[in-house]
Amino acid sequence: MKKINTLLFALLFLIQPFAHAQIITNAKNDVLQVLNMGGDLATSFTTFNETKAWDLAGTVAAIGIGYSVDYNLHSFSQRNVTPLDSKIFSIDKIYGSGYTLFGIAGIYGYGLFFNNPDVRKIGVQTIEAVGYAGVITSVLKSLIGRSRPYTYKDKADFHPFNTHAAETSFPSGHSTVAFAMSTVLANNTNNIFLKILCYTAAGWVACSRIYHNAHWTSDVIAGGAIGYFVGNFVTNNYENNSKNNSGLSFHYSVNSLGITYSF
Repeated sequence: MKKINTLLFALLFLIQPFAHAQIITNAKNDVLQVLNMGGDLATSFTTFNETKAWDLAGTVAAIGIGYSVDYNLHSFSQRNVTPLDSKIFSIDKIYGSGYTLFGIAGIYGYGLFFNNPDVRKIGVQTIEAVGYAGVITSVLKSLIGRSRPYTYKDKADFHPFNTHAAETSFPSGHSTVAFAMSTVLANNTNNIFLKILCYTAAGWVACSRIYHNAHWTSDVIAGGAIGYFVGNFVTNNYENNSKNNSGLSFHYSVNSLGITYSF
């Protein structure tokens, strides 16, 4: 038994450097993948086609409908606040919040360190979807500067170029994160029940933001749309992006870290 333990220890000692090297290589490739996806996403805004036109029209219409019922749904949600409902709608304290980042890190970390390419792919896609959708939403929040419902100001009260939390209501960040992650997860399964579960969770988060008086209905529709479309873009372009990332190169040493792009 002692000889077997010694042999196993020796094998682990010999394998460890190679495993470590593989982790570094995979992580480097994933960084390039994320950066390339950001470039592709930015480039996508410079092109327009019929599909994008319909998507934009549908989103604008949905936000418009949400805006028309902002007061009604806000009043309804605030008239029906109960201890039970508060527990039911507490999902936004976990899903769509900062805690979601721990979940993403866990998915990616498991895939990376246990050399599971499928899980690692989902981890990278969630990083891309949540990260880039979050950036878009954060920029819009500050540019638009809409007052949150808990300020008891008009739904049309806007203060552009604002960073105060009370005046960055549109779009909803929680809804963006929840729909971005749910879209990636749903697109990576063929099980219809899991797909429904993913989108139910995201919709639940959106409703929770209205219930907690943090957002108007039109805010969560806009946030959900951003998360959904970015999540779809990431999953639909992931494979092609992985195969065509030769333009980016990543180099590092003890004292330096650099990323270059060649045309």
